[in-house]
Amino acid sequence: MTMKHARYHQTFNGDILAGIGNSPISPTRDFHIHDHYEIFLFLGGSVNGFVDQYSYPLERGNVLLFNNHEIHKIINLSPEPYERLTIHFKAPLIYPFCTATTNLLACFQNRQPGEHNLARMDEPLLTEYMTLASLLIAALESEQYGSEVLALTYLIQILVIVNELYSRTRSAVPSIISSHIQLAMSYIDNHLHLNLSLEHIAGELNVNKYYLSHLFKQQTGGTIYRYVLLKKIALSKQLLAAGNSVSDTCYLSGFNDYANFIRTFKNITGIPPGKYGKKS
Repeated sequence: MTMKHARYHQTFNGDILAGIGNSPISPTRDFHIHDHYEIFLFLGGSVNGFVDQYSYPLERGNVLLFNNHEIHKIINLSPEPYERLTIHFKAPLIYPFCTATTNLLACFQNRQPGEHNLARMDEPLLTEYMTLASLLIAALESEQYGSEVLALTYLIQILVIVNELYSRTRSAVPSIISSHIQLAMSYIDNHLHLNLSLEHIAGELNVNKYYLSHLFKQQTGGTIYRYVLLKKIALSKQLLAAGNSVSDTCYLSGFNDYANFIRTFKNITGIPPGKYGKKS
């Protein structure tokens, strides 16, 4: 399949979202998290893939996996379009198809956040994957009888391929994030319960706040403020899913103001924290 002149488009059917094509920017340009799991297949261009404390220069056939707690973004290094195929899905959709010996969600769950997200696909497997993905997108776009069932079967086949690929090709790829920024991110991760301002982080690391801010933006394409905010929201989602109250979650995830926590959580996730806890 060639996508040299295709624009990026997405097809959504309830619990499954699939997108294929190219454009200079991603639909979400900043750091983000979402409740869907995501399979990101890179097909061409010049980009870095960022997830949590890691950033990787991508090559054709690279597959990045994101679960629902990992902060990520794609950084386009040129004004030219880049080609990709993305699939999002909600994990509960797949639970009934996991067995004692085949956990179709293992590649998303059995690792630390931001670690071992990258796998590599050779051209023969890439062709097979693209065929299945095209069938998935066609089923999502169809209104014919059984199309939603067909879409689910294609997604399951894709997850079998991805998990096998992940177990075979995943490796500890050196990140292009510098030690200074990794140290800042580690500090943030370990102190989410605090009020983490730029001044506070720079002071704890004994670096100039303007230098830290510039270096962070240069290497990640985003701001420390946005990174801290999403890290706190990711933690709050985990706390709510574990059964913590909204007030306890507000305190444990480092939000000093209850009303601000409610507002921020809803702005980022689309629902109030009280409803999120009941939904999880």
